Amino acid sequence: MKRIMKEYLLEAAALAVWLITLAGCSGSEVIQEEGSGQQESVTQQFTVVVESVGELFSQADSRRPISSVDPEQSFDKLSLIITRYESPAEVVYMKTLDGWSDTHNRVSVPWSQGDSRGRKAVVTLTGDECLENDRDYLVYAIGYQSGTYGGYEAFAGVKPGDNFFRTEIADVPEGGIAEEIFAGAESFHVHDGKIYPVASSEAEEEEAVVVLRRQVAGTFGYFTRIPAQYAGESVAAMQLVTTRKNRTVIFGGFRGVDDEENFRKENVINGMNPRTDYNAALAGSAVNNAFVVYRINLANWFPGNTSNSALPLDQNGDGYLDAEDTNWQIDTDRYPDSSISLPAGTVFNDSFLVSVAMTEADIAAGLPTFQMQLLSANGKILKHWDVLLRDSEEEEQTVRTMVSLPDGNNGRAVVTVEDNPETEYCYSVVRNRLYTMGVKSQGQSYGEDEPIDMSQVDDLVLDSRHEWNAVNIIFF
Repeated sequence: MKRIMKEYLLEAAALAVWLITLAGCSGSEVIQEEGSGQQESVTQQFTVVVESVGELFSQADSRRPISSVDPEQSFDKLSLIITRYESPAEVVYMKTLDGWSDTHNRVSVPWSQGDSRGRKAVVTLTGDECLENDRDYLVYAIGYQSGTYGGYEAFAGVKPGDNFFRTEIADVPEGGIAEEIFAGAESFHVHDGKIYPVASSEAEEEEAVVVLRRQVAGTFGYFTRIPAQYAGESVAAMQLVTTRKNRTVIFGGFRGVDDEENFRKENVINGMNPRTDYNAALAGSAVNNAFVVYRINLANWFPGNTSNSALPLDQNGDGYLDAEDTNWQIDTDRYPDSSISLPAGTVFNDSFLVSVAMTEADIAAGLPTFQMQLLSANGKILKHWDVLLRDSEEEEQTVRTMVSLPDGNNGRAVVTVEDNPETEYCYSVVRNRLYTMGVKSQGQSYGEDEPIDMSQVDDLVLDSRHEWNAVNIIFF
C-alpha cells in the first residue's frame, strides 16, 4: 500500500510540473517521434510583418531599384531579438530569417491588410525558448540586404543572456550609397501562456504582431522630350543634387515603445551624422557644395553618336530626345535584366536617401533641398531648376518628429516633436516617404505612366507620397 501511495504521489508531482510548464507556453501541439510514442511540445507564436505597400516577387541578390510608386521589398535577412521590457533589458531570444524575399524557400509569405501589403512570417518559440508568464517583453527587428551599409549585421556581438543597452544604427560607408532597410519594434505581454501585443496584464485577444517599415526615404525621376541642346551646347546628362545628406540611420522611435500620443506622427527624421564629402556644385557655385542623388547619362539611353560617344544621338534631328528617336534603349548598365519597363523615349533614375532635416539657417541662406541640372559633356551646368515640393497630404505639415541619440547608440532613441520651419523649396527628407518627379504606377508596366515633358517645363515639382502610396496612415 505504501509503495502504491508513493508511486501515486510521484505521478501527481510529475503532473503538477507538467501543468506549470504548460501554463508558461500555450498553443500546444503533439509531435510524434518515431519509436517513442507521443510527446507534448509546447509553443508560443508571434508574427513578423514587413510592410512594403506593393508585392512583386523578385530575387534579393542585387540592389533593387525604386521602379514605381508601388514598390516591392527585396532583402535577404531579417534579424530579431526579444528582451525583457525592463532595466536591464536582458536578451532572452535571437533569430535570423535568411532568404526573406526568396519565394523559393518560403521563409516569408505574402501579407495584406486593407490597403497595406508586404510579407510576413510566423516565429514559433518552443520548450525553453518560451517566454515567462505575466512578464513584459520587447521585440526589436531589422530587415536588410547582406553586404549593404558596409557589411552591416543587425545585433552584431549580441547573444542571449546579454543586457541590451544600445540602439541599432547603420552607416553609409565612404563612397557608398543608402540602401533599402526596414525596422520595427513592439512590446509584448505574456498572459496565460500566450503572447499579446500590449505590455499589460489586461491583454486583449489580439494577435501578437511586430511590423517593420522602411527606415529610409526614396526618390525617382521620370522624364521624356529632353532638349538635345541648350544655349547652343549639347546636353549630356540630367543630374539631381541635394544640399544635405546624413550618413547614419537610427532604428528607433517605434509605436509601442515610445509615447504613443507624441509619436503618432508623420514627418519622421531619423538620420544623423551630416556628410561633408560634397561631389557636386549648385548652379552659380565655384566650389562643391552639394551631393549627387542620381545622374542620367543620356548617351546610355540614346546611343549611336559616332562623333562623341559621351553625347546622346538625337536620331531624327528634331532637337529633343524622345519616342521619335528609334535608337532609344533602356540603360542596361543601370537597369539590367528587364528590371524595369519603360515606354520608348523616356529616361528614369532613382535613389534611396537617409532622412535629413533642413534648418532655419538653411532657409535663411536660400538653400534648395534639391536641384535638377542639365549638364554638358564636361560637366558644365547648362540649365537648372530648384525643385518645388508638393505634398500629397491636404493638411499642411506644421510639425516634424525628430529621432536622435543624444547619448550615442548605447543610449535610447529620443523622440521630440518640433515646429516645422520648412518652405516649398527648402524642406526635410523624411523616412518612409517617396519623392517623385513624374508618375510611374508599376515597375513592370507603363500604361498609366506620366513622365515629365522637359520640353515644356518651367517649374520642376517633386511629389511627396506618404508611406509609399499607402492609403492608411502608418503609425510608426
